[in-house]
Amino acid sequence: MMKSKLQFFALGVILIFTTNSCNVQNIEKYNEEFKGEWRTGVYFSPTKGDSIRNFLTIDGADSGFGIACDKDDPFEKCLYFQTGKVKYNKASQGIQVGNSVQQIHTVNREPFINEFGQWELMIDSIQYYKY
Repeated sequence: MMKSKLQFFALGVILIFTTNSCNVQNIEKYNEEFKGEWRTGVYFSPTKGDSIRNFLTIDGADSGFGIACDKDDPFEKCLYFQTGKVKYNKASQGIQVGNSVQQIHTVNREPFINEFGQWELMIDSIQYYKY
């Protein structure tokens, strides 16, 4: 009786792990339209006391995500910067850059072509445009 309970519990753990791990995959495999170079519009940052923008490059292991960077120079003088593969969790709609699980960002809207014919996506309620 105890052995069958342990087997049932082990099967449940394996099933949960398999289900959750299937929800996470490289973002380019999930939707290839994410691939490319993205940036936000320029905005003023009180923290930096200057005009800045965010940058996102999705290109396999050479991907990067920079927040509050120099507005004219991608990934320079960023307040926050991550590199590595970008993974997407379908269940939570979160992206993880590199191996850090401390910073998970929410994809509010996947890439689409806006009314001006420009590629756009929304992460953490901030609009990014392909350039």
